[in-house]
Amino acid sequence: MTQPMTNNQSLEQPTDVGRPPTECPSARVSRRRDAGVSLPEILVSIVLMGTLLAAVMSAVQMSVRSSSVAFAGAQLETVLLNASDRINRAPQLCDYEAYVDAAALAEGWPDTTTSVVVEKLVANTGDPSDWQPQTCPADVGPFDVQRLTVTATNPAGTTTRTLTIVKSDVN
Repeated sequence: MTQPMTNNQSLEQPTDVGRPPTECPSARVSRRRDAGVSLPEILVSIVLMGTLLAAVMSAVQMSVRSSSVAFAGAQLETVLLNASDRINRAPQLCDYEAYVDAAALAEGWPDTTTSVVVEKLVANTGDPSDWQPQTCPADVGPFDVQRLTVTATNPAGTTTRTLTIVKSDVN
């Protein structure tokens, strides 16, 4: 009769029995882990981090450029709206250059960054030739309709905007 097995006995023999400790698979893995990181692994990591850094820096640069262009446009809009407000509050004249220059100076820009062209409506046929350049000094009548084209360029000269205003003292 066979004797029953006890907890200390096993049916299978361990595979590592009889091998020297250096040939044990678990010993090989732990020795490799202790070896550190190889040079190709470090180089691959550096290349990947450099690629990611280049992509992030490109995105930041585009964001800064976009922001500066938007800021320049906002400053131009401020100058044009200021000029429009000054022109609309002024009496009907033949020259509005002083009002437009004041709008530029209020923003801290030189007065050479703005200009205004004044035209007078001579006929109402819908043809572009209905508008004629207005001459000074005695060319403004009480019911004249004027078209003013205000142009502003930022001091760096990179952005230009134009605003057209129609002015009349007819109530």
